This record gives sequence, C-alpha cells and structure tokens, in this order.
Amino acid sequence: MARRVLMFMVMVHSAALLIAQTINITGVVNEAGVGPIVGATVIVQGTSVGTVTDINGSYAVSAPKDGVLEFRYIGLETSVVPVSGRTVINVELQSASIGMDEVVVVGYGTQKRRTVTASVASINGESFRDVPNPNAESALQGRAAGVSIITPSGAVGQAPVVRVRGVSSITSGTEPLYVVDGVPVETGNTSYVGNINALADINPSDILSMDVLKDAAAAALYGSRAANGVVLITTRKGQQDKARISYNGWVGITTPSKLIDVMNTKQYVDFKNLSVANRYGTDERSNTPGYASPHGSKAYNLWTLPDGQYVDTYWNDYLYQTGLQHNHSVSASGGSEKIQYYISANYTNQKGMVVNDHYDRLGGAANVTAKATDWLKLGINLNATTSTTSYTDRGRKGSQYATDNFSRLGMILPPNIPARDPATGAPYYNGSSIGYGPNTVAVTYYNPVALLEFGDRQLSDVARVISSYFAEIRPVAGLALKTQLGIDYMTVGDEQFFNSYTGDGFSPGGQARNAQTKNLATTWTNTAQYSFSVNDHNFDLLAGAETYTKDRKRWGADREGLLDTKFTVFQADYANIYPYGNLIEESSLMSYLGRINYDYKAKYMLSVNFRRDGYSALSKNHRWGNFGGASAAWRISEEAFFAPVTFINDLKIKGSWGVVGNTNIGAYAAKSYYTSGYYGSNGEYSLANIADTENLKWEASTKLDIGFAAQLFRNVNVEFDYYKNNASDLILNVPVAPSKGIPGNSITTNTGEMSNTGIEFSVSATPVKTADFSWTTSFNITTQHNEVIKLADGINEIIGGNDYNITLPGYSIGQLYIRPSAGIDPETGRRIMIGKDGTEVLVQYENPGNYFRKDDGTSYAQSNITQRISGGTMPTYYGGWTNDFKYKSFDLAILLQYSGGNYIYNGSTATLSDMRFWNNSTDVYNNAWRNPGDKAKYAKPIYADNVSNGSSMPISDWIEKGDYLRLKNITLGYTFNTRNWGRAGISSLRVYASAQNLFCLTGYSGLDPESLISANDQAALQGGVDKNALPQAKVFTFGVNIGF
Repeated sequence: MARRVLMFMVMVHSAALLIAQTINITGVVNEAGVGPIVGATVIVQGTSVGTVTDINGSYAVSAPKDGVLEFRYIGLETSVVPVSGRTVINVELQSASIGMDEVVVVGYGTQKRRTVTASVASINGESFRDVPNPNAESALQGRAAGVSIITPSGAVGQAPVVRVRGVSSITSGTEPLYVVDGVPVETGNTSYVGNINALADINPSDILSMDVLKDAAAAALYGSRAANGVVLITTRKGQQDKARISYNGWVGITTPSKLIDVMNTKQYVDFKNLSVANRYGTDERSNTPGYASPHGSKAYNLWTLPDGQYVDTYWNDYLYQTGLQHNHSVSASGGSEKIQYYISANYTNQKGMVVNDHYDRLGGAANVTAKATDWLKLGINLNATTSTTSYTDRGRKGSQYATDNFSRLGMILPPNIPARDPATGAPYYNGSSIGYGPNTVAVTYYNPVALLEFGDRQLSDVARVISSYFAEIRPVAGLALKTQLGIDYMTVGDEQFFNSYTGDGFSPGGQARNAQTKNLATTWTNTAQYSFSVNDHNFDLLAGAETYTKDRKRWGADREGLLDTKFTVFQADYANIYPYGNLIEESSLMSYLGRINYDYKAKYMLSVNFRRDGYSALSKNHRWGNFGGASAAWRISEEAFFAPVTFINDLKIKGSWGVVGNTNIGAYAAKSYYTSGYYGSNGEYSLANIADTENLKWEASTKLDIGFAAQLFRNVNVEFDYYKNNASDLILNVPVAPSKGIPGNSITTNTGEMSNTGIEFSVSATPVKTADFSWTTSFNITTQHNEVIKLADGINEIIGGNDYNITLPGYSIGQLYIRPSAGIDPETGRRIMIGKDGTEVLVQYENPGNYFRKDDGTSYAQSNITQRISGGTMPTYYGGWTNDFKYKSFDLAILLQYSGGNYIYNGSTATLSDMRFWNNSTDVYNNAWRNPGDKAKYAKPIYADNVSNGSSMPISDWIEKGDYLRLKNITLGYTFNTRNWGRAGISSLRVYASAQNLFCLTGYSGLDPESLISANDQAALQGGVDKNALPQAKVFTFGVNIGF
C-alpha cells in the first residue's frame, strides 16, 4: 500500500512539474513591409501541437519553456524561434525567392526548381482547389505553358483532349502519360459503348500538385510511354501537426453558353414554300407523290390547334435544361513525428445542361505514412471511387453528324411539327422517325422527346481503386532503398438501350447491349537513390527496375427483339442474342532505369537519364528499346561578374536533348488476328484479318529544348523555352499488292515522320502587395508549328473526318480539305464554285448536271471542282492569364484562356442553310438571296438543295478563323474573421461565388470554337470541323470552405 501511495505522489509531482514547464504564448505574425498575415502556421517543433493566425495575424499556443516555435507561410521564409521562457513572441517573416525554391516533382523523385535543368510546368493544387473543376485535366487549362486542353463539349463526365507541345503521333494516340503518386494510370475514354473520363475518378480537391514533364530530359525516365509528355499528379499527404478537418462544398447550375436562333413556325413554312416555288413554280403541291397533308394544300403547312394557335415547337426547350450540380469534400489530416495521415471522402452529383445527362461520383482517399524506425518508412496511398455516367444524347462526342445528336436535332427539326401529339399527349413519331407532320415530305430524324420518354440511354458504371504501397529503407546517410507496388483496378459496366417504338431500336424491335470490362494494371518499382557531396560537388544517383503488367477482359451481349415492350431495362427478355465486344488481352513491360544529377554550388548543373524498355506487344526483333536524355544548366547569376546586375536575382540558362517513345498500340499489334465465323452450311472457320508485322517497333520522338529561367526583383519569375520535337517511325497501315495475300491488302509498319516546333513564354509576379491589398498575376503563351514530313511509300495522303480533312507531307496534320467557293452571284442568287482551272461555276441544283459556267451558262463537270488544302486545324498559339486580387477579407480570381491561329469548317452554318426539310437559322431567313442585285450570304432557296449550302460537299465560304479569348473562370470570395469562434471549433471560413465560361470573344459564328474535336486516338486527323457539337456549359456556383 505504501508503495502505491509513493508512486501516486511521484506521478502527481511529475505532472505538476510538466504543467509548470509548459507556458501559454501569444503574439502577432507579420510580413515584412506589409502587415499581419492571415492563416500563417505556428507549430511547436517536435510535436503535433500547432495553430494558425487569425485575421489580425494573432495566435495563441501552449509550448514548453525551452521549446521551439516554427512559423510558416506560403511564399515567405520559414522562421524558427526558441521560446526561451517568453510568453509574447512577435515574428516578422521575410519574402522568399518566389518560385525558385519551390519543390517540383520529377520522374521518381523531387527537385528544387532552382536546380531543375529540364522543362517542367508545375501547378499547385491550391490554385484550383476552390474552383469547381469536374476533373483534374480541366484544372490545367490556361495555367501551364505548353499544355493545350480542349473541351470537346459541355456534356458532363466527358474527357478533355490534352496535348503537350503538339501532336507526336498520327494514329497511335496523343494523350500524355498520367502518373498518380508513382502509379501509371488508365486515362481517356474507358467505356466500350459510351463516352466517359477515366481521370475523373480522382477528386481535384485531393490533388496537391500537378507537374508536367515536357521535354525528353524530364520525361526520359518513363521511356517508351513519354512521347506525348508525362503528367505527374501528387495527392495530398498528412503533416506533423494537430488534427485538422476541412470541408469544401459547392452547389451550382449549368446552362448552354450559346444556342443558335432558328426560324419559328411561320418563318419556316413561308421560307420552305418559297424554296418549293423557286424550284417547281408553285408551292401548291406535294413533295411526296401520292401523299396529301391533312393540314393544307401546300408543300409545307401550319398545324392549327383547336384554340386557333399554331404548333410552334422550339426543340431546344425539350433538349436543354438548367442543370443542378453539387460537390462535397471532407478531409482530415495531421500526425505525429511517427505517423502522418490524410483521409478524405467526396461526393459529386452533376445534372448537365442536356436533358438526361448525368454524372455521379462517390469516392474516398487515404494516404498514410509511418516512420517505423529511424531507418524504415512505410506508406500507403489509396483512392477508391464509384461513378455513373448516363445520357441519351449519342452525338456528344462531336465526331459525326448523327440523327440522334441532340445539338443537331435542336437545329434542324421543323418547328411546325409538335414534340407531342396534341390529341393524345404522347410523343409524336411515325416509325423510326418523326414522319410528315403537316408537311408533304417526311422528316427522317428522330423525335428526341420520344427517345427520352421511351427510355433510350447509355450508362457506364465504374468502380475503381488506385493504390500504392511502399517501403523505404535508409541504411546509411544519403542512401534510400525503396520498393513500391502500384495497382490500378477498374471495372466498367456499359449498358445501352434502344426502345422498340422509334429511333435506332425500331428496326430490330428493341435493342440492348451490355459490356462488362475489367482492367487490372500493376506496377512494381524498385529504386536505389544515393545523394552525397564532395566539397561543393553534389551528386544524386538513381537506379531502378520496374515491371508493368496489364490484363483486360471484356464480355458482352447484343440483344434484339424486345419481347415485352413495356420494359425499358437491359435485363428484359429478348428474342435474339449475339456476342458483343468479347476480349481477352494481356501485355507487359519490363524496364531498367537510371539517372545522374550533378551540380557544383547550384551553379553548374547536369542531368543524365536512361531507360531500357521491353514491351510484349512488339515483334521479337524490336521488343527492347533504349531511351534517354541529357540536360544542363548554368546559373549565370552566381558568377562574380554578374554581381553588378542587382535587379536580376537569378538567371539560369538551360538546354536538353533526348529520345522517348510511344507505346499506345494494341497488346497484339505485331501478331496475326483471326476471326471465327460460319460460311453457308459449312462448319466454323477462322479467317485471318490482320497480318503480323515482324519488324514493328516503337514510335520514337527526339526532343530538343533550349531556354532560360530568371527571377527579377525577387518576385517576378520569367521562363522561356524553344522546343523542337521530331517524331519518327510513326505507325501507319501501308498498302500492299493483293497478290501478296495479306488480309486487308495492308500491313502495319513504322514509316511516318512528323515535327513540332515552337516557343513557350511565361511570367508571374506580384506587382502590388500592401497590408490591405495584393495583386498576383501569371501569363503564359505557347506557339506551335506542326509539320508532317513523311507518310509511307504508296501513301501520299490520309483522308479523314468524312473527307473534310487531309494529312500529307509539308503541312500540319488534319488540314481542312474543302472545295473552293466565292459567295453568291448577286444576279442569279446561285452559289459560285471555283473549278480547278479557275473557272467560276454556278450551282443550279434543280437542273441536270447541277454546275454551269457563270460566263456562258454551259455545263461544267463536277469532277473539275476539286477539294483543296484550305487551312490548318491545329492552333498555332494558345495560353492563359490568371489574376488573383486580395483586399482585406475579399479575394477575386480571374482566369482568361485563349487559343488561335487555326481554321474551322462551320458545319453548323451548312446544317442551318440546308434546303431539305431541315429548319434554318434566322440568319438564313434574313440574309438569303431573293431578288436580283441582292448581296446575299446564302443562296437562292431551292427545295432539297443540299449542295449550295455545303452539306453534300464542304465549301470554303464556311471556313472561319478559330481564334478566341474565353473568361474561363471568375471567383469572388470572402474570408471571415474566426478569432472569437473558439467554442464553435471553426478555425477558418470562406464563402465564394464562381462563374465558368461567362463569355467568349471570338469571330467564329458557330456554337463554340472549342467544341470541335472528337475524343479518340485519331482526333488530330479530323479536327477543326464543327459537326453540330454541343456548346460549352456556362456554370454558376456558390461554395464554402470550412476548417476545423
């Protein structure tokens, strides 16, 4: 008993002594020459105890009398202050050398930007954390020099098109490699039947930074997968600090940024009857022999309702909506000296601007690092999501003029036909299409209201886990041995349903397709890194080995003949069933890699990278390839002779050269393919449909980069780069003689060449910074010149994009290939075409032969009106300009994004001036030729004429420049003073309002100069054609950020 009493007294005394040794400290943290800092971090070194300063820069914290306080703030020098028994400690933080001392992520490691010799663009996650970005790629738009982000449309859940320094392949993909916490991940459209974005599985709020490796020296450690650049995504990690909980949420609405005005019902009937009269001399006729309209005797008639009103359908009212969107992210982070953690959960629900367009995502992340001993560190990074993308509009890819493209249907469906039958209220249709309505010509397009009501839809359910597990051993000073296993596991369940009443499902009597895809990719990386210094010579050596395997399996069914038409589900009974998309695919990559970084006093720097890859998809003759790069830099500002130049704080001249590759090819690209089937009454047979290629090898890109980076006046950062990328051994299908007996009369081989050259310039600065107001700005511009150097023997050109594009040596990829035209003849109202001999030819659609010389009226052969190369579709410049303003508790962020130098074929103008049953724009109604002498934009309306308007063949009158300047985002926020909110436990609170795509300054008259590109591997071959794609979405949001 006495022993217990003694022990209790010792414990009480020890606790009292401990309490006596801990004191309460208060103070104010200021920025030198500016004033109090809001949100500066104050940490008791060696503990998880800490706090942040309030709106007045004040703080309060408990610490040992002999403890040490650490004061941190982004952009300022960290200050370490001993407590020394003081109860009041005021600190003044000095400005840091902005930019040069920041840490950037490079291949298999990190470096200070000051010593980076390669070309790397870095985006801090804080710059877009409070912006409602639907995916990680969109956060890069306008913020990184050399990185082009193209948004194909305003549809939710759709992947943007990302290009780093242009296009480096013709047929094998142009997307960069994405690496998340060291794990290469699947990106792009992973749906077999639909259109989804795999990278949307990563919550943008969980991203700490994105670093883009642009030149070969930076990307060489990724070898055969780095030709299109590498994007390194680093997610947030825990820090040695007290537990911090944050909530970021926003709610918003989305609407189309632009819709084209079309004719109302009276304008439509008058104009279409005029076209009939211009062709036949009267509009009192039927355009379908034997058919008489019950609504009138003219070719086109008004549909009169019982109340005397006319049917006047504005189809866009049924296709577009004000979509509601909301996002919620909750995270907890903190840790001790031994363990740090970051845990988050997120939920996103987006109803798009298009009816029945929906995206839903639920996810979570957990990043934990544990210091097991002084020499062993363990960690896990985990990201798990489940998402659903569903829609009815099948034209959202923008890759074709489609009969079920909602944007197109909103343009062309006649306004005098009702969406619903006035007598029954049911959707109006006749067989697969709408039918006649009050007119005498049948509309062969679908009624979108019927498709929506009868359940037509496409749906993709995705479940995905991206994870990595690592152990790092530091047996001696400077040496780190690390092993990491990365796993990217994804299942995609695709479903497609077409009703039996109308639309695509009418002919088969209802149709459903299902496809289930499983993707498993594993990456096992083992590296040894040794850093040491000899006097002022600093070395960092890296060696490693890596294996990558990918297994993909898909099975599916195509079912036709819905037995009970009341069902609109995929699981109903059908009369016929066929296999659909079945696939088993395996591939593997074995790699060895190394890097040597050297610097002398951070003045002279050299980096050499090497990687050797072996890929199972290639032929045995070329399965292994060597890739590498070298870069060097000279910080001339460190030389003694540079000392008199005081306004330049840092000046680095740099250059790099290297070779990387492209492996975006099929898993069995070098193998023969066989297809099973039946032939008449004979048994099953196998037919070779693709021949093997014994010498198929990597596509290679040789990259050169020369530039400089400078810092002026301690807060102005300037960077300039000249780049040249020569892509060789590009994979093409080369024709061979039929006598060789090769399936398809072609063989896949390495033969093409292409180059990209340009410059990048970026500047960032804080021009104004006072106690109450600051302005930070960043501007970047990139130029690019693309040229196809060589295709292949036997291939002089590649025609793409429904014959609207051509690719050939001497020009940039995907040139517009258009027939020349010269406006409207004022006397006759006919479209003027230009023959290959320069002859002016008039289009007379209703006359046999169609084409007649303008000067003498004689017939002219259509074959002499040939397509010509008519302009490049790739932008020759692009960039962005960000401005961040802060005034007391208010903040304002503005992002402008621009692009130009390219040309667009305005297919929407062609669509909206077609003289078939299609509706036309009010611009056509007001500016079509009617009388001799008219200076008209559009030809004399002739019924069924689809030549004069450029539908049946593209005409140069509809080529427009694609330059634009877009207000991509503007956000206004307010941060509350939470100094007296201690009881509520709230340490920070900010509210904001944001608008995206608020306006776009452009000379382009179509829906949007950006919504032009199809999201597939050969998009560059068919770019620059507006195929009635959806416009961009205008989004308005209100959000809140809360810290606990």
